[in-house]
Amino acid sequence: MKNADWDDLVNELDAWRKAGLVAAMWWRDDDACKITGALERLLDLSEEHETPLTLAVIPAEADPALPGLLASRPMISVVQHGYSHINHAPAGAEKSEFGPDCSPGRTHNMMLAELKEGHRLMGRFADSAPVLAPPWNRIDPALPASLPGIGIKGVSCYGPRASARPAPGLRCVNAHADLIAWRDGRRFTGAGEALSLIIGHLSARRAGLVDADEPTGLLTHHLDHDEDLWTFLGDFLHCVRDHPAVRLLSAREAFQ
Repeated sequence: MKNADWDDLVNELDAWRKAGLVAAMWWRDDDACKITGALERLLDLSEEHETPLTLAVIPAEADPALPGLLASRPMISVVQHGYSHINHAPAGAEKSEFGPDCSPGRTHNMMLAELKEGHRLMGRFADSAPVLAPPWNRIDPALPASLPGIGIKGVSCYGPRASARPAPGLRCVNAHADLIAWRDGRRFTGAGEALSLIIGHLSARRAGLVDADEPTGLLTHHLDHDEDLWTFLGDFLHCVRDHPAVRLLSAREAFQ
């Protein structure tokens, strides 16, 4: 759709309410590992707007003090963001840590061993959901079937899901609105484009064009936010938090 505005978002949510529907939504933020000013600002924003936040943590790089900090924040859940967030794709291929284009020497068993160790490390966090959000939102199609065997019960990538159950014992809930334009200077998309992405998924759900039961997912990356993005995020949370059609989900609620 064309660049949208706030009235367009309210109108879409009003359409959900008039239809007697609940617009389930969730918020995922990627690349958490160090305690930074940007991370603390993100946590404060979640708390200020009483909005559940799913923080995708890089297990091998996580600051030892991070579990303690997050334990004092009841609105925060964590999921596993790969293992060490290293790009193993060959030159010229799209970046991935666990994607299908990784170097030939990186076997299925090697990737699974890293994910298993990452899952173990995530046990340090008090509210850790057994969910994998692979770096760069890419995963080898052969991996999902093996994830439940190492304790991972959910996977989250990007875009409308093809299936709620990509493998036995595994649930998929993706994000749908990335607020960063990665191929255009790693900048904020702008409010119009961000709202278009959010409304686009909501309206497609309402029309039955995509899985209506998949919560609409907002995707942020706190380390890459500029002031315009921070402002938009606060305005967005205020708008949806107060709308009667919206239900904001924690990670466990989204993947139940």
